Amino acid sequence: MIKKFTAVLTTSAALAGLALGGIADAKAGQNLRYATWDPPHHEMRKFGVDVWVKSVGKATGGRVNVRMLTKGLGAPPAYHDFIKGGAIDVAHIIPAYTPGRFLLHKVAEFPFLTNSAKARTVGYWRVYKKHFEQANEAKGMKLLTVWVHGPGLIHNAKRPVNKMGELKGLKLRVSGDNISALAKSMGATPIFAPITKVHNMLSKGVIDGVFLTYEGIKNFKLGKLVKFTTVPPGGLYATMFQMFMNQAKWDGISKKDQKIIEGISGEHAANYIGDAWDLADRNGIKHMKENGIKIIPMPAAFTKKAKELWKPIQAEWMKKAAAKGVDGEAALAMLKTEIKKIEAASK
Repeated sequence: MIKKFTAVLTTSAALAGLALGGIADAKAGQNLRYATWDPPHHEMRKFGVDVWVKSVGKATGGRVNVRMLTKGLGAPPAYHDFIKGGAIDVAHIIPAYTPGRFLLHKVAEFPFLTNSAKARTVGYWRVYKKHFEQANEAKGMKLLTVWVHGPGLIHNAKRPVNKMGELKGLKLRVSGDNISALAKSMGATPIFAPITKVHNMLSKGVIDGVFLTYEGIKNFKLGKLVKFTTVPPGGLYATMFQMFMNQAKWDGISKKDQKIIEGISGEHAANYIGDAWDLADRNGIKHMKENGIKIIPMPAAFTKKAKELWKPIQAEWMKKAAAKGVDGEAALAMLKTEIKKIEAASK
């Protein structure tokens, strides 16, 4: 199914044309191309990625400049190959869109961890640096920073979902295999789709609903298409985003500027991009209320059952992490501890 969404632009002329449209005003220096499928109005773009893009040229005194392309290069699952193959120089990807290539990031996507995107984001970066960096899952690319969106919820157009049995028969979009496995175990029918496809699928009745954030309803114009939202404590899932640079491009940057770029990326960028996601969720809640969507806190009995169903899925990740030489239990414990620290500091 994923192959449907991985259309790749095959001619260098097409790629060059898009790139020129995005960097025509670049200053003298090394010019790097950034592409994304995300709409320019999205808070994550305006107050996160676009801030980082502008900060590189400023911090390096114009020796390295990043320019956002005027158009994306295709469907979101293709971006991993675009970066690694050099079609673009730097971009963010959603690793869940290309199953089998990455594993360790999934710990940040576990359910019931926190309602704060910033806490997940910054907490995960710290876990990555301590536990995951040496595993080097992204050969051919340089990881610059990460972010994780806010709590994943259950939105649907059919009926209120107050108990697990009411998920039975609902076709719900999922973004990756963590939530897909949990959704299936709860009785729903999971259907993989990038967020860019969801509006069309909902409007045509291909799906009945979507596992998504508060903000996604607003930013992807779904407010008129869903009627009910069930809100699990700490989210039923989250989605990881990873910002990578093509390794050859990174290697072509001076050591001095590499150090500068790392200083304005990593945890530094994770903080304000996490804040942008939390702002997006607040705006999303307002939008949902304005559109009359019924928001239902997940009842305790429903939550308890979902947590039990999650246990074997988590255990499977732990086994796979161990096979990579990673102590998954220690990583998860650290993530929970860091999340609490960040939440406490934000109060």
